Amino acid sequence: MKRFLQGVLGYGVGSIFILMILFSAILASLLRFTTLDTHTLNQISLIAGLSILAFGGLLAAYKGQQKGWLTGLLTGFIFIVIMMLFQIVFENRWVSLAQLSYFGGLLLAASLGGMIGINMPQRRT
Repeated sequence: MKRFLQGVLGYGVGSIFILMILFSAILASLLRFTTLDTHTLNQISLIAGLSILAFGGLLAAYKGQQKGWLTGLLTGFIFIVIMMLFQIVFENRWVSLAQLSYFGGLLLAASLGGMIGINMPQRRT
């Protein structure tokens, strides 16, 4: 159980937050210093968000070493709940229906990443 929680909270959610902050800085730089329009950047951010959640689920399942789909799903769920709380507290706005469908895609990506991560070969040292 300790390894499971450490994989989800430590490796999964932690890596997602670090990668999201890093990619947000990259997107902000692209928006500022290039002529890309916001529609293109929205598509890039959608693909990046799905990829980052899949990677977070993969890493959590790889480190947790049990129930890959559940590990990925829990990792994605924790991240989404934190994002919803940030939106409610700081923007004083509830979640829209379009956001719920986006969050569903993120959950699916994290779960799929967990399925892949649990089946990756473990390194023995």
